[in-house]
Amino acid sequence: MSKSMPPLSSPERYTDLGAFAKGGTAAIHLTMDEVLGRAVAMKVAATPDDAGLRRFQREARITAQLEHPNIVPIHDLGTTWFTMKRVEGSTLAALMRGEPYSVGLLGRVLDTLIKVCDALSFAHSRGVVHRDLKPDNVMVGRFGEVYLMDWGIAQVAGEVEDAYAGTTAWMAPEQARGEPCTPRTDVWGVGAILYSALCGARPNAGATADERAASAAAGRTPEPPTRIAPDRNLPYELVRITMLALAPNPDDRYPDVASLAADLRGMLRGGWWFERRNFPADTEIVLEGDEADTAYIIDEGTCEVRQNGGPIAELGPGEIFGEAGLLAGGRRTATVVAVTEVIARVITREALEAELGRDRWMGPLVRGLARRFHELSSDNLERQVLRAAFSTKP
Repeated sequence: MSKSMPPLSSPERYTDLGAFAKGGTAAIHLTMDEVLGRAVAMKVAATPDDAGLRRFQREARITAQLEHPNIVPIHDLGTTWFTMKRVEGSTLAALMRGEPYSVGLLGRVLDTLIKVCDALSFAHSRGVVHRDLKPDNVMVGRFGEVYLMDWGIAQVAGEVEDAYAGTTAWMAPEQARGEPCTPRTDVWGVGAILYSALCGARPNAGATADERAASAAAGRTPEPPTRIAPDRNLPYELVRITMLALAPNPDDRYPDVASLAADLRGMLRGGWWFERRNFPADTEIVLEGDEADTAYIIDEGTCEVRQNGGPIAELGPGEIFGEAGLLAGGRRTATVVAVTEVIARVITREALEAELGRDRWMGPLVRGLARRFHELSSDNLERQVLRAAFSTKP
């Protein structure tokens, strides 16, 4: 015998302060809970029919059962409404639209998506697939909170739901074909958000659902973001991660969102967003006297450091040059030439400032040490040159 549901809550305890967001199926109102004396968000169904209300209440119950720090808590449920935590902030979509592309913005997006992946991992462990991942469904609070919202079309293991559901412009290929979704469908969704953060466009922008399905059947991946935004010098490793998540065949994607999140955390830990650049042999990578606006980490190959036309040092894989000048400002004190073909990571001032800015005390400390090191290195080089000049026998 099925257990009867208890009576739904009464709306009398709430005072409506006005709608602040509206969609096709519901509106969000700022509401005062007069019993607890706190402001909450109330989602009110716009669809009066029984089927629409069943879906609406299902959304509330699914969300309420997913108790996770990055899934918005549900407080109360009525016939045509439910209340949830009020999040003061903006959507990830608004965050990405609100400022031009930069390494700093990209870092904030990665931080946010790692938390989204954590929420999805928890949901997947409970047999729930979100199926509607897009920047508009991610809320970023004023104090760093991140909430994955809108579980209205979530697919729950063991339940029969409409297979063809979602936002057409953000559908994974198998979703566009009307096939059952899996956790790898949500991997594609996170990849789609990453893609839009990198190049400012959705994967397969402008394509219909049928065109997406046809593209997937033919094994075609979205055009790489480097072609959509060639002027951005996009991080090589992050592009690779994004395209792996967007593989047309689910079996070719990350096996789960936890694996995707691990690579994103590695990006933030290791600074993998620094551009990789190839320098043919005999290329002058930096020139003595030029402005010191970049530093380089050698991945492969050998470089020679020259001052006043003569060699003074040799550098190989793992070694860095140009860092003191980049941090402290000023001019190059030496020329660095590629002896063999060199592959190096290029550290720009923008990327470095974004990395140092993640820790408020670290930036000033590193810049102060760099200035001291730069001064000492310049004095030492001058002494070496003078010593070499006076010790030369005629």
